[in-house]
Amino acid sequence: MSESSKSWYAIYTNSRAEKKLALELSKKGITQYLPIISTKKQWSDRIKTVLVPVFPSYVFVKIDIRTEKLKVLETSGAVRFISIGETPLVIEEDDIEAVRQIVTEYPDRIKIEREKLLAPGKKVLIRNGPFKDIRARVIRKGSKSSILVSISGMDTTVSLELDSELLETDEEN
Repeated sequence: MSESSKSWYAIYTNSRAEKKLALELSKKGITQYLPIISTKKQWSDRIKTVLVPVFPSYVFVKIDIRTEKLKVLETSGAVRFISIGETPLVIEEDDIEAVRQIVTEYPDRIKIEREKLLAPGKKVLIRNGPFKDIRARVIRKGSKSSILVSISGMDTTVSLELDSELLETDEEN
């Protein structure tokens, strides 16, 4: 298949499945790009340097959409193509190259700000803890890295203050 018939597309992934999906796509012979940077994460007992995706929950693929779309979507961890209506959105080669250059030359200047993704009113899914798999709505940003969320049900609203790392944006709703 000629390179000229291939274009770049963004795939939305399952939560925290970017690295696994990129590996599986490579095994299938699909050109993929997962921009990652090194960052320091702090837990209560330690600080560790980890590799994180620049675009959480996204992997870029260069494919012929007519012949390889299904092959990509059948890969474990792939959810859907980023689309306009029913048409997968083509990402320009220049845009991919610009991201590559920034990640390569200025990785220390890239800041991934999850809290902006968790703006008031945003629907979220709680990933861990006693409220795992419950959908909620962000009310406001609390102290440090916590987010105040509201859980509705049975004519009652319960508000919780949770660490933002326990939340993911709820793409289903």
